[in-house]
This record gives sequence, structure tokens and C-alpha cells, in this order.
Amino acid sequence: MSEDNKETQNRQEVDLSQLSNIEFATAWTPSSSINKDFDQKRRGGFQRPRRNDAESDGERRAFKKRPDFKKNFGDGKFDKKPRAKFDGANRRDSDDRKSGRRPRFGDKRKPQVPFNFSMEVLFYPDDTPFNKLADIMKNSKRTYQLFDIAELVLEKNDRFVVLAKNLPDESGAVKPLFCAQPLNLPFEDEASAKQAAIDYYTDELFEKQQIEAEPPKGSFQIVNRCSATGDLLGAPNWHKYNENLREYHREHCPKMPFEAFLSTIEAVRDPEQINAWLEQMKKRDVYKLKNPAEGENDIFETREAAANYVAHKMGAELVRTYEQVRMKGANLQKLPFGRIRRNIEEAWHKQKRFPIVTANNLRGRLRRSGFSVYKRGSKGFAFVSVVKRKFLLEGDKLSDTPQKIFDFITANPAILATDLPYKFLELTPPDNQPKAKTLAEENKAEQPEVQASPIAAATELSDEQKQQLNAVWSELLWLVSEGYVVEYADSTLQANPYLPRPKDKSQKPVDAENLGAADEPIVAAKAEETQAEQPAGEAPEQAEAVAEEPAPALEEKPESEEQK
Repeated sequence: MSEDNKETQNRQEVDLSQLSNIEFATAWTPSSSINKDFDQKRRGGFQRPRRNDAESDGERRAFKKRPDFKKNFGDGKFDKKPRAKFDGANRRDSDDRKSGRRPRFGDKRKPQVPFNFSMEVLFYPDDTPFNKLADIMKNSKRTYQLFDIAELVLEKNDRFVVLAKNLPDESGAVKPLFCAQPLNLPFEDEASAKQAAIDYYTDELFEKQQIEAEPPKGSFQIVNRCSATGDLLGAPNWHKYNENLREYHREHCPKMPFEAFLSTIEAVRDPEQINAWLEQMKKRDVYKLKNPAEGENDIFETREAAANYVAHKMGAELVRTYEQVRMKGANLQKLPFGRIRRNIEEAWHKQKRFPIVTANNLRGRLRRSGFSVYKRGSKGFAFVSVVKRKFLLEGDKLSDTPQKIFDFITANPAILATDLPYKFLELTPPDNQPKAKTLAEENKAEQPEVQASPIAAATELSDEQKQQLNAVWSELLWLVSEGYVVEYADSTLQANPYLPRPKDKSQKPVDAENLGAADEPIVAAKAEETQAEQPAGEAPEQAEAVAEEPAPALEEKPESEEQK
């Protein structure tokens, strides 16, 4: 037999005895040796000993048992509050909101319902703060946005006056307002207005004094005490107990209803407390008239007696009835919480967000004070300046140096006024240049600051360079004061563009107050002026057209004619 045949025969004869121990089982079979080797490798050499089913079930049952549960927690029953359900459209219950729960994914808030105004409310600047603001604007000769001035007036309630009246009802009638004098505080009814006027005059005409007095005489077995404050109020059988009770409520608990205040009173039979009250009554508060007439009683033992004096003396002067009321914004806090105050405060907050109506109301007042109010471009924003703009016709020239400065500003728009003298002379401005103050910052100062020359900050310049800088600065101030160059609130400069010269002498020049888009302001316009309170789909030019509409029915009048 050849060698090739022998190799073929050896290859065909295979010993199968080694396969007798092979187990054809899955890898997860417990008895499989393959599973042991596989599990050993998969677990990184660690083999967890397996338990039989009986042991496993017993251990599980033992683990679930909690022998100390009832001992530590009673019978194991908890009074759980049902969890609030979320319906996908509304908020959860008020408990979640009070606990400060953060909104979860998918929570939707209720849409805010706009306030339904029942009054027409307008705001105008008060005389004293407006005059101060006008002096600042006149001294600086800068140009300010009308919205910035309106926001500054509305920033604090002592800077404006309020004009308000009720809206007509279904029948078209306007309900009058009862105004407490002399502050002109509006009320719904005459009784409330009269009480407010009496309280004001009582505080103004009388001064409170403490004097030595005899304690009340009589047999007192009980003394009443306020459980909220702990103060002794007096014996209920004391003849001045009711007057003292009313006065204590007015001074210590004015925001609490009188019926609720009565529920806090408790009776005390302790002799020590009764003696403490009698000792307390040895000093008594009286009301003394500041300027009594000759022979007139000037001492009143209680506030109620002083109030009766005011009501008898003032009479019909305490309350006046108007259809339209004018009051100072500083007195807004003296109004009680109710419909009238809510309408005024809601209108105030609305105007602070978007003061378009107040800005329109300011136009006439600014023009009467000598300011020029104009828009830059047919769709631009309103600006205010004490300097009326001047425009050069094409071909006109100024003198040599002012013309060069004018052309330099035209080529470099939005350049700062403090940097212009240096850059015009090709010098480097110093790093410590003073920044321009905003109108609000200048208004907070006690005295308006005169615009100082920026040359004072230069320390490393020669005398000749300083003279040149001062000359350029002087010419720049002339250009701004004459109206050829506009200096905005942030101290940026812009030269007014040239107007086309009319071909015919009888033809009028282009309207300088309504220039095209090329004359839009350098000052960044506020986004809220075109976006806030603008209906969906309304174009910006439509919103600006609304700004040019006249004020609503309420109009500011001189104080002598305001209530006619």
C-alpha cells in the first residue's frame, strides 16, 4: 500500500470515545460544565454559589418580613394625601404652587386674563420734577428719545399727576367720583370720602399730647385685652370705653375690619391686670388745636371729639364731586385698596411697560416748555431737544473749521463727542475719558452738571495741542447749539444731512422734519417700542401711527380750570 493510501486510511479512522462526556446543553443550564466555564469567564473569575429553589424562596420570604415595622411605626397605616392630578391643560392644585414645586415637563400654565379696566386713567408730569428735568435737558443741549423721558416720569409716583374718570355704563352714564379734600382723593361714596378728609384735617390741625390725669373711678371687675397685641383696652363698664376702642383700632389695626378686631378681645378678671390698666390711665393722650381762635376750646380729650370739631367747622368743604379727578401720584398710597386704586395701579404698570400714551401726553407739555419734538424719518421714533435742527442745502458751506468738523462727523457717524477733538486732530484719546451720564443719572444729581471739556483729561500733550483741542471742542459746541449736529443722550454725534436745493424759487424745500430712511437715527431704537403690546400681524409702521394719534378724552388742564 502506498504512503498516500495509508495517510487517507488514518484520516478516516477517528476515535469517538472522547465525545462521550460532551453535554449538549444551553449556556444557562445549571448542570452544564460549559455554563460554569462561561460564567466563570464572564464574571471575571467570580462564581456565585447557586441555591436551590427551596432555599431561595425561604430567604425571599424572610427578607420581606419586617418584624420591627409595627413596633416602630404602629400598625403601618399612613394617612396619605391623594396626589394632585394634572389634566394637561391647567396647573396643579394650590398646594403645589405654595410649596414652590418646580414646573415639570408638559405643565401648562393658565393664560393670564387681562385686567378689565372700569376707569380711564392718564398720566402727566408733575410741575416740580418736570421743571428740574427740563433744566437738565436744556443745559446739556442733547437729544433724547421721547420714550426715555416718559419712562423717567413714570419711574416714581411723585413725578406725575393722575387724571381719572369712570367709564360709561351700559346706559352711557358716567358715575361721578367723590373726592376728599384737599388731596382730591377719589372714593366710590360720599361717606368714605368725608371720613378720609376728616382724618387728614384732624392730623393737620391737631397735635397729640400726653398729660397727667386722674384714673377712672368706679368698681371694675373685668378689663378687656386685645389677644393679638396684648394691650389692655379698658373696663367694659367705663363710660369712655367705646371711644377708646375705636381710637385704638384706628391707630394699631387700621387694615383689620372692626368686626374682626372685636373678635380678638378677651375679658380678664385678674386684679393685677385691672390695677395695671388703672395705672396706665394716669397718663392720657389728648388732642390740642394748633391755631385756636380767641376764646375757642383748644383741648379735646379724644380723637373722636377732635374729628367732630373738624366735621362741624369744615362742613361742605370736605367733599367735592367731579366727573374727572386730578390727583398727585404721590398720594396714591393714601388711597384705600379697592376698585379705584386697582385701576390706577394697573394703568401705571401698563404704561411703565410700554409708555406710548404717556409719551403722547408729554408732547404738548414739552413744546410749551420750549422743546422741539420731531421724528427722524417717516417711520422713525420721536426725539426731543431744546435745539431746533438746521439743515444745509446742497452747495451751502459753513466757515472753514466748522465745515471740516461737520464733514468729519458725516464721514464718521456715531463718534463720541469726547473723542472727536482727538480723532479730528489725529491724536489718541486718553483711556480715562469721562463717560456721558444718562438722563436718569443726571436727574438724580442735586445740581445739573455743565458739560465739561474733555481736554482736562489730557496730561501728556503740549500746550499747542491743548489749544487746538480746545478750539475744536468750542467749534463742536457751536455746531450742536446751532442745530447742525445732533448729540444724542449717549454722547454720540450725527450731522444733519444736506437737503436738495429746489430748482424753482417758488417751490418749497423738502420737509426737514420728515426725512427719508437715509436719515434714520444712530441711537439704537428700543425693541419694545415696536414689539410690546402690538397685535399679531401688525406692522411696525402701524404701531408708530398709533403713537401719533391724539390723547384720549381726558386732557390735562391748568389747576385753576381742571375741575370745571
